[in-house]
Amino acid sequence: MKKVLPFIVCCLSCISAFANDGVYYTRGNQLIPVNETDISVKKEVLTLTRKENVVQVSVYYEFFNQADEKEVLVGFEAESGDYTDPISFPEHPDIHNFKVAINGDPQTYDIAHIDITYENGRKVAAEYVIDGQIKGMSDEECDKEIAEMECPEPFCDFVYYFTARFRPGLNVIQHTYDYDLSYYDNGAIIYIPYVLTAANRWANHQIDDFTLLIDMGDRISFNVSPTFYTSGDEWEIQGKGRYVPVAFSDIYNQTVRAQFHMQHGVVRFHKDNFHPDGELYVSALTRTWHDFISFDWIKKLYMPVPIYGSIDAKDDYYFTFTPEQRRIAKNLPFAQRGYIFNSKELQDFFESTPWYIPNPDYKADFASLSETEQLWVEYWK
Repeated sequence: MKKVLPFIVCCLSCISAFANDGVYYTRGNQLIPVNETDISVKKEVLTLTRKENVVQVSVYYEFFNQADEKEVLVGFEAESGDYTDPISFPEHPDIHNFKVAINGDPQTYDIAHIDITYENGRKVAAEYVIDGQIKGMSDEECDKEIAEMECPEPFCDFVYYFTARFRPGLNVIQHTYDYDLSYYDNGAIIYIPYVLTAANRWANHQIDDFTLLIDMGDRISFNVSPTFYTSGDEWEIQGKGRYVPVAFSDIYNQTVRAQFHMQHGVVRFHKDNFHPDGELYVSALTRTWHDFISFDWIKKLYMPVPIYGSIDAKDDYYFTFTPEQRRIAKNLPFAQRGYIFNSKELQDFFESTPWYIPNPDYKADFASLSETEQLWVEYWK
C-alpha cells in the first residue's frame, strides 16, 4: 500500500510559470536513478494521450543490467504547480493514478517534499540526496523557508521514489500516471510539457530505441516545439492528419516547428540512440470562437466548436458576419471531418485553410454530430 514520508513541503520560487495569464500545474517526467548506476535504457515507448483537461502518460521501458542482480533507488521528480499552501499537500495535487510495475510486479513508492536549487528560473541542482538516501524537508525547515521568502505564494517540488530490483539482463518497467493540463492566456492555449532530458542520467546517457506517441484527440491542431528534433520529416502521422512546417522567431532562433492538423489518430516520433538536448512542449489553441472579432481566424485555426447557452436569439455578434461567412461557419463541423462539398465556393474556401483534409469516405450526417456541434450548426442557420 502506498505510503507518504513525513516530510513537509518546501518553498522554491516566487515566479509563476505563466504569471497572471494562466495556470501551470506540473509536467511529465522520466524515471531517473537517484544515485550513480550502470543500468542502461535500451528502449522506451512514451505515449501521451489528452483526455479533456488531463494528460494520460504511459511509459514502457526496457532497462539492461549488465551485472548481477541489484537494487537501485529510482525517482520521479514532479515540479511545483500553482497552489499556495504547500503544507496541505502530502502528495502532488495535480498528479493522479501514479503506478509502477517492474517485470510485471506492482511497486510501492514513497513521496518526499524536496528542496531544489534554482537560478534564473531554471533548475540547476537536486540537493535532496544525502548519503545515497532521499531527505525531505522537516516542518521546521519548511516553515522557516516560507517565512524568509518575499512572495506570498511559495511553491514546492516533489519526488516519488521506490527501490527497483533489477535482475541480470533485460528488465521491463511500465509506468503510468495522469497530470492536469496547464493553460495560458485564460485558457486560450493548452500546454503539455514533458521532461525528456532526465533520461540522460542513466548509464548510457541516451535511449537506444526511443518512440514518442502523441494523441491530442480528434479534430484538433497542435504544435510541437523544435527542442529535440530538427525536421518535421522525423514525424509520422498514424491516422488522418496533416503536417505543416511553420517558421517562427523566438528563443529557438527562427527554426521550424511541427504543426499538426488532425482529424483523428496519433503522431509518432522515433529515433535510435536518442540523446535529448531539450524538453517536449506541445501546445494547442482552444479559445472559443466568440472571442474572435475578425472572420480571418477561420482560415488559420482549427479548434472544437464552443457550447452556446442559447441558439434561438441571434445576438449582435451573429450579425457582424455576412451571409456567406455564416454559411461557411455553419458547415465547419463537416469540413473538420473532411466532407467534400458540392458548392465550389465552400470547397475552395476550405481548401485554402491549412487544416482541411478531404475525406471521400465521409458522408455528412447531422445526427452523428456531437450535441455541441449540432448547436453550432443550428446557431449559424
